[in-house]
Amino acid sequence: MSQYEVINRFKEEIHDDHIYEIDDPYPAEGKKLIKARAEFLTKVHEEYGIAFLKVVEEPKKATTKQVPKQPSTDEKSDA
Repeated sequence: MSQYEVINRFKEEIHDDHIYEIDDPYPAEGKKLIKARAEFLTKVHEEYGIAFLKVVEEPKKATTKQVPKQPSTDEKSDA
């Protein structure tokens, strides 16, 4: 699922006139994400000439490879 970040300050009518500041996550905690609204806010607004949100890519989970256990070089050999 896409995540959004505020790039220009605005008041969100559908979130009870919540003021979003630059770098805030969208939606604010406890507010519902309406994907169509978020997508609309990522486009340059005709009246204001700016976009209000940008899509933030979710950090990819680090994948760890299972490496076969190598014998320790500290162990004494029987030789």
